[in-house]
Amino acid sequence: MKKFITVNLCLLIIFFLSAAESNAPELDIEIVLRNLIVETAQNHLGVPYRAAGITPDGFDCSGFVYFVYREAASMNVSRSSVGLWNSGRSVPLAQVRPGDVLIFTTVRAGASHTGIVIENGPQGVRFIHAASQGRQTGVIISNMNEQYYRTRFMGARNYF
Repeated sequence: MKKFITVNLCLLIIFFLSAAESNAPELDIEIVLRNLIVETAQNHLGVPYRAAGITPDGFDCSGFVYFVYREAASMNVSRSSVGLWNSGRSVPLAQVRPGDVLIFTTVRAGASHTGIVIENGPQGVRFIHAASQGRQTGVIISNMNEQYYRTRFMGARNYF
């Protein structure tokens, strides 16, 4: 997986360099990174939940965000839900984009759960996360239309 992402980043750099030399339309690097984050996250659907997990052997929620950002975009974000909440820029839920991070208050007051936005469309905001309880656990896709998440939502963050 790491080799795949490294190759993708190399190809992107070559593309940008060749586009800069020609009069080809520019491609926004942020959009590319957001897409790589979503793709990397989705490649780990079904990975089991593991407390304090930060590898494809098992993830906790913030470990999943930390791993995906590092692997897909070589970005270092906080390893904790509280750290993710206290960093980045606030984004209104209606304006989230793929790759933004959602923060929830679940098991205790304050930031205690996180997920990565994969879509903000007609079916609502869909996100991928490592769930530790409920009818499904591990890396799953959920929707902000679900009452559980809607009522526990604290805010969204952008790290670009």
